[in-house]
Amino acid sequence: VVGMWILAFYVLGTVAGKEVCYPRLGCFTDDPPWSGVPGRLLTGLPDSPEHMNISFSLYTRETGNNSQVISAINSSTIQKSYFSSRRNTSFIIHGFGSTGKKGWVVEMCLQPTR
Repeated sequence: VVGMWILAFYVLGTVAGKEVCYPRLGCFTDDPPWSGVPGRLLTGLPDSPEHMNISFSLYTRETGNNSQVISAINSSTIQKSYFSSRRNTSFIIHGFGSTGKKGWVVEMCLQPTR
């Protein structure tokens, strides 16, 4: 019975025809590679950047052990930060199931650069 439900969700989840578009990001459809790929855990189309409210923690020499929050939808946060395009920048991607606000991500950010 469980196998039938999984098959039904897979088949129903891959019905084509839906699309969502966002300024600056472009359009996403419910076709591969976004969804309809066996083993991919994401279902449905992505929410708007405003709904997701994604932010980045910026660590610099000036901020020390603290970070500055950079908003993906508010460019003034970049302008008001210590970010400089003239410096080497590293991005640490923590993954889908974590916030990146504590643990190994912060520890890695606080390591001295070479």
